Amino acid sequence: MLRKAAAVGGLAALLLAGVLVWWGLDRVDGQRSPQTPPAPSTQGLLPDEANTVEIAAKYGPGVVLVESLIPGQALPPNVPPQFAPFLEPFLQPPRVGTGSGFFVDPAGYILTNYHVVQGASEVRVRLQGDPKRYPAKVVGSVPGLDLALLKAEVKPPVVLPLGDSDRVLVGQKAIAIGNPFGLEFTVTTGVVSAIRQNPGAVDPLVPTLIQTDAAINPGNSGGPLLNSRGEVIGVNTAILSPSGQVGAPQYSGIGFAIPVNLVKEWLPAMRAGKQVSDQEVLAKRPRIGVQVLPLAALPPQLLQQYGLPSQGLLVEKVEPGSPAERAGLKGASRFVTLDTPTGSVQVGVDGDVILEANGQPLADPSDLRNLLANLKPGQAVALKVLRGGKTLEVRVVPSGGRP
Repeated sequence: MLRKAAAVGGLAALLLAGVLVWWGLDRVDGQRSPQTPPAPSTQGLLPDEANTVEIAAKYGPGVVLVESLIPGQALPPNVPPQFAPFLEPFLQPPRVGTGSGFFVDPAGYILTNYHVVQGASEVRVRLQGDPKRYPAKVVGSVPGLDLALLKAEVKPPVVLPLGDSDRVLVGQKAIAIGNPFGLEFTVTTGVVSAIRQNPGAVDPLVPTLIQTDAAINPGNSGGPLLNSRGEVIGVNTAILSPSGQVGAPQYSGIGFAIPVNLVKEWLPAMRAGKQVSDQEVLAKRPRIGVQVLPLAALPPQLLQQYGLPSQGLLVEKVEPGSPAERAGLKGASRFVTLDTPTGSVQVGVDGDVILEANGQPLADPSDLRNLLANLKPGQAVALKVLRGGKTLEVRVVPSGGRP
């Protein structure tokens, strides 16, 4: 499986794609142990070629094929038996989604994407050079970060070392290993194209993504993105597809990986058997203690009436004792009632408007959240604030954050 961001005049809609096959077909239950192939000869190869060959040979056996059984739809219990034959052809049949994963622990723990195993009633993994399918259990997950940890009763041929994504440089080599379209244990190479704020390719709780032109496609999800030392720098998770069509050619030279340092932050919780909620993820993020509302969501006539700009974050409330209060940010004291399709809401109209953070314009709360998530503990953020028609700069040191 692989998430793909469809380009409709740029980065826009997202679709979840996967290679689907029947669970009952081609079952292989042989007992042969995985064979470690001999180290290939790199004599006569260019240095870059030799490096790729050596990395693929050394760490490729640590990558697995993940098969997830997705149950079929069942008839509602109140359907009369005589109608069942007419309705059954319209039900979604059982299917298997395929993805990738890799060993992160000698005890058989496998890291993959959450969307690879989401909704699965059974998960199996296959090792390189081994026809047997090993049952795997989902031990823990962080759905909001698209991460899941599996446990299989098998000895890993090799455990992949986790690198340091904070040290990744644009232009450095990137190697992807996975199972695109079910083509098992495929190796592709490219470079790190960018380190960028999440453009909507995955859940907004993932603040930053590694962009690469190493070819990744449906089935690569959950597989590793490696550097030239064989260290995992990211988990391949999404692609930008120019077609936006399931089944159409997918590779566009723009793929995204979740930085491995974000993964390392949550590995202990997943190993402990937790399914980490979005609230728990947010609680560990740097925060300044404000409730904000995007001005773009308000009616234009309201913005004009109260002299508000068309873009920015309107501060509704400042939490007592928070970094924002200590820095002098002001919440709303005057409120108006807006009628919405779901009922009436109170909107503060005279609070500070945060226009920019560290020079970046803010249009949505996720813009500020993602920027804060990438700060180091103790690092201040410079906010450009509109207050009473005047622009000023407020420096805030957020609380929390990873070490």
